Amino acid sequence: MPAFSLDPVQTAWCAELRALAAERLRPLAEKGEPGHVNRALVAELGRLGLLRRLFTSGALDLCLMRESLAYTCTEAETALALQGLGAYPVHAYGTPAQRERWLPPVSEGRAVAAFALSEPGAGSDAAALGLRAERGWSW
Repeated sequence: MPAFSLDPVQTAWCAELRALAAERLRPLAEKGEPGHVNRALVAELGRLGLLRRLFTSGALDLCLMRESLAYTCTEAETALALQGLGAYPVHAYGTPAQRERWLPPVSEGRAVAAFALSEPGAGSDAAALGLRAERGWSW
């Protein structure tokens, strides 16, 4: 017996997302240029209401949405994930003015969110980050 299963509403939603990805998102993804933001794809994610769900859905729904999009169109799932990565800090920790300014255009696909990383000795290369443990050090 499985430890977990989706209810019929979740299963139907996943099927709907896969169909949307095949019919509306994949054609836009195929027109994108490598190394460039596919603004048409981001805009369509917004029109479909999927970007807004980044800020209103629970963890399971986010996982189902991402998996369903990735099943059919990895570019759509990546665009969705990057919008969330760039905008979630504003959603969670931004001032009311920052949220009001940035979250509506990101949710609607009119703005592209960004994420930056810079660390001493690694710059923006996350794979080059180093970690060491020191005995006796504590928070």
